[in-house]
Order: sequence, then structure tokens, then C-alpha cells
Amino acid sequence: MNALSATRLDELVSLERGEVDRRIFSDEDIFEQEMKLIFGRAWQFLCHESQIPKAGDFFETPMGRDNVLTVRQKDGSIKAMLNTCSHRGNAVCRAEEGNIKAFMCTYHGWSFDLGGKLIGVPNIDRFYKGGLDKSKHGLTQVAQLANYHGFIFGTMDPAAPSLEDYLGPTGRIAIDLIAARDVEIIPGIQKFTIDCNWKFAVDNVFDWYHAQVTHMSALASGLFAPTDGDVEVGGARNTLGESLDIPSGLMGDGIHDLVLLAEFGHAAGGPSVDGLGGMPIDTSWRQRPKAREWLGPIGSQVCGYPNVFPNSWLATAGGQLSLRVPVSPNKTEIWWFSFVEKNATPEQRKMTVRMASHIFGPAGILEQDDGENWAQSTVQTHGHRSRRIPQLLKMGLGRGKVINEHGLHRIEGSTSESAQLWTYHAWAQWMKDLDWDSLRQATVPPDVL
Repeated sequence: MNALSATRLDELVSLERGEVDRRIFSDEDIFEQEMKLIFGRAWQFLCHESQIPKAGDFFETPMGRDNVLTVRQKDGSIKAMLNTCSHRGNAVCRAEEGNIKAFMCTYHGWSFDLGGKLIGVPNIDRFYKGGLDKSKHGLTQVAQLANYHGFIFGTMDPAAPSLEDYLGPTGRIAIDLIAARDVEIIPGIQKFTIDCNWKFAVDNVFDWYHAQVTHMSALASGLFAPTDGDVEVGGARNTLGESLDIPSGLMGDGIHDLVLLAEFGHAAGGPSVDGLGGMPIDTSWRQRPKAREWLGPIGSQVCGYPNVFPNSWLATAGGQLSLRVPVSPNKTEIWWFSFVEKNATPEQRKMTVRMASHIFGPAGILEQDDGENWAQSTVQTHGHRSRRIPQLLKMGLGRGKVINEHGLHRIEGSTSESAQLWTYHAWAQWMKDLDWDSLRQATVPPDVL
């Protein structure tokens, strides 16, 4: 299938009108193009270096629908390769993580060393008569691999810019909001499936407007109660019309919202540290020398949730990273990686695990709410009539003055849908199959959004 025309993509996502065509969430052809033009090119998170500390340690991660093995080598370096045998395509590793001396395909017994080199073919002399050059049939390597402050990313595109260039200041801040705390992985990745399109799970990253309704039960429980009784609150109403007080840091005019927009589609949205409205979130670590150096004056104020395009969400308050892994137009795997400071006490580690399970994840008090919304929103994109009604992302449209300072493009003010709209705009540019220089230029934030 050929790429969608630029004109058609501009009709599907309108930055000027603040509208997104619902068919981008359900169309099978569009999904297949996403696998090629976005997940076949973009830098994507694979694992954290603390997951593979010893030679032979490996971890498997999807890049789109390709399964990738990231492996610690004997010399301490790291390599990443497709988990598919070069002979007949079978997986060479059935485990999702562990330690191994070599990989062997269970179909015909071809074996590969830790770097993917083909080292063994049963009865090679008898059956191949010297006609098989093992040096040409190793496992397919990820085109580029890079480690940014312990976070390992890969891309399938050899022509892609370097990881640090791809991330830019906004993407680096997103990762440093966790990495600057000198963290390591908590063993065990939470994985579950939601019947939704992956883009719904991504755009919710920046959506603080939904909290007052979607998470009403969590708010009513006092989960996000202000630490200061005098903090200004916004008002929400339940179905009985009763007023429900919520911290102003969750939405409304009381919030000081800080949105970052960046090239290639990276973004962050939500409250600034100064606009938390008394929510019980620890921000003291931001004053440490490493954090101040890595984050800078603007990055240190970011307290909303960033997304490294296309699908790496950094839940910075709890020290988590989530992948929104596309399976089909109607199904997404959610992966949660949780981090803890290396010098944390056993009690602090226990509390981190508890909060990681309690807030997000399959049993989390928030993500269960969100998953219901994403699934129902996906269902409505299939109706003959309902799929023709545009998604509206008009909150703050035309009022968001973009400030360019310290290499960062930001919008300050009250809650808006600017970060969501920017992400969909960038999605449309990726889908035009532009070269990297043109893609960068097409995703430079405007003066006003």
C-alpha cells in the first residue's frame, strides 16, 4: 500500500481546527502504515541497563510488531537483534528475560552467540556441502542502538538521527525526570491488554481535564488530597449534581499548566511544580545538583507527564515508564516499568512497588478507569456514522502562545489540549513518509497553537 497523500493526512488531522478524524483509530490500512512509517523508523525504548547487568542477560521488547532481544555482551557492551531465526523464522528465544549462554532455534537447532552471530548448524557439512556461509546468516541487528543515562533505545532505520538528536531537549528532560534520581529497575514488568487503539492510550498522557470525572472515585477517596487545607480547589459535579472538591492541580483555572512541544512529536503536559495545588508529590529531589544540571530551569518545573514519540510515557511522579504497544487497531498492550533510587531503603522500595501497583497497572485505581474510556472510544470509531464525527481538541486552541527559550518550546497557562493536538499533528507528518530533515522541519512548533 502507498503512503497516504499529504492532503489526505492534513484532512485527517487539522491543527487549525483542532480536529482529528476518528477513522485514524480504526482503519486497518492506516495501522499497517503506522507499523512501517512510525514504528519502523522511530527510536523506541527497549529496556533499562539495570535489567541486563551481567553478560548473557537479555530482555525482549516489541518494536511495533517486531520482537527485539537486547543482550549484554561478554565485553560489557549491549546489542539488540530480532528474535527470529535467519533460517525459517522461528523465535530463537521463548523467554521474555533471563540469562543465557547462546540462543538456539527449537525448529532445526541453529544456534547463535550473544551478539547474534550464527555459530552452529546441525550436520552442516552433510546437508549443506559447504554451501552455507554462516557469517551471512546471523540474527538481524537493530539498525542503531544507544544508551541515554541508562535508558536503552533502538531504531530500525540506519538513516535516523542519533538518539540524543532525536530526543532533543524535551525528550532528554522526559527521561531525566526519572534518570536524574539515580535509579534502577524494580524487577517485574506489569503487562496487560486493553481493547483500544494505541493512540488513545498515548493522548491520555497529557489529559488532566478528565481527572475530575473519570477518576471521581479516586478523588473522593482522598487519594490526591491537598497537603494544605487552604489550597484553592476546583469543583466537579457527580451525576447527582453534588459538588466534589478536587485539588486545583488536577484541572481548572487554579492550575499553572506547563506544556512542552518538540520536534518529531515529543511533548509534555500537565501542572508545573509551582502549580501542583498542594498535591502530595515529592519534588525535593529536583534540587539535587545532578537534577538541576540535567533538567535546567524549565525542565525542573515539569511535573506533568511527557511522552517520547511515539509511545514511551514517563509517569515522572511515581518514577515509571509505560509503553503503549500496538497490537492491532483495536488492541494495545500496556507495559509498566517501575524505578527506584539505588540507595532507597527496603521500606521505600516496598512503598514504590505498592504505589506502582495501586495507581497504574491492571489493578491500578486510575488505569482501570482510563482503560474503560479508551476501549469505548475505540468501539465508537467503527460505527458507520459515529466514525465520521471528529475528535475535538479545541481547548485553548489559538490562545497558546509558544515561548521558545533554552531550546524548549513551551506554553504556560491553564489546562488545555495543546499537547494532545500537537502529538496528532506530528503523527500526521510521520505518516507522510518524509525524509528526516523534512520531518524535523514539519514538526517545529508554531508561534501560536
